[in-house]
Amino acid sequence: MTYPRTDEDELRRVDVPAELVARLRVGRPPGGDATVAAALAADRLGTQPRSLTFLAEVVRRGGTGFAGTLPEPLPTPEQAALAATWLAAANSVEVSDRGPNHDETVARWLENVALLVAARRRAGAAAAD
Repeated sequence: MTYPRTDEDELRRVDVPAELVARLRVGRPPGGDATVAAALAADRLGTQPRSLTFLAEVVRRGGTGFAGTLPEPLPTPEQAALAATWLAAANSVEVSDRGPNHDETVARWLENVALLVAARRRAGAAAAD
């Protein structure tokens, strides 16, 4: 018996780096699908929201270029690899194509991803009660 695809299944197929590049090229924050897909991926790897929030602050203070050079932008190798793909995508946008607040936009996006991970965890904990 096959089961219908869920929204979560569809969101897991979103190419987050491609969405980041497409939106940042026009100076816009990444859309909801990319944010939710990133949160699903981060949560699946056990990423703590505070780690994403810390990374957002690194991006805000040092820029996406600096954050992309960190050997471990998140604690575990799998989490670090995931974050590295996001940072590389954000940093790949040509300077001439970036909006005036590129790094702040990326930092806020990471914070939104963290908020969604936290919300998923709270919802899961509430459902378990």
